Amino acid sequence: MRTAQKLLMLFTVVLALAGCTTLRTASDYDKNVDLSGYKTYNFYDKGIERVKLNNLDKRRLLAAVEAEMNAKGFTKSAKPDLLVNLVVVAREKTDVYGPAYYGGWGWGWGGWRGGWGGGTYVNQYIDGTIIIDFLDPAKKILFWHGQGSGFNLDNFNKREQRLYTGVKEILAQYPPNVTAAK
Repeated sequence: MRTAQKLLMLFTVVLALAGCTTLRTASDYDKNVDLSGYKTYNFYDKGIERVKLNNLDKRRLLAAVEAEMNAKGFTKSAKPDLLVNLVVVAREKTDVYGPAYYGGWGWGWGGWRGGWGGGTYVNQYIDGTIIIDFLDPAKKILFWHGQGSGFNLDNFNKREQRLYTGVKEILAQYPPNVTAAK
């Protein structure tokens, strides 16, 4: 019975830690577009206006994208080759862990005691997906789409750093590894 208890507790801990992982990222692109022609960027203003974040986080997100685009060798321009569109999708999420059983015998309040107990742990939070799209303003097409899901929007611990890390993980997939796709 002790082995079953330990396995159940270990499973509960693993589930709890699984919720702390980094973003799950993915990307897609138009294979008919020559990506080497894009050197300058700017933000798609209409898209930025619709980003559902508070102004503080919106500025952080824009700064993170700017930093990463500049690190990739792009230059911000008033007449850009590409426009960066940002979308944040949020949904309420509930994780339930348990029941977690514990028990045994030992010295406690009032003398020698023993018994079993259990509990269920519930974690509610807002789960966010950050979407970064690259648009060609001349052709009026979307040519690259990247996203990162699993961003806890209720967690204020190191929030700015997590936004920067999330953007970096998403944009690490640009440019795509074209030789592997063929």
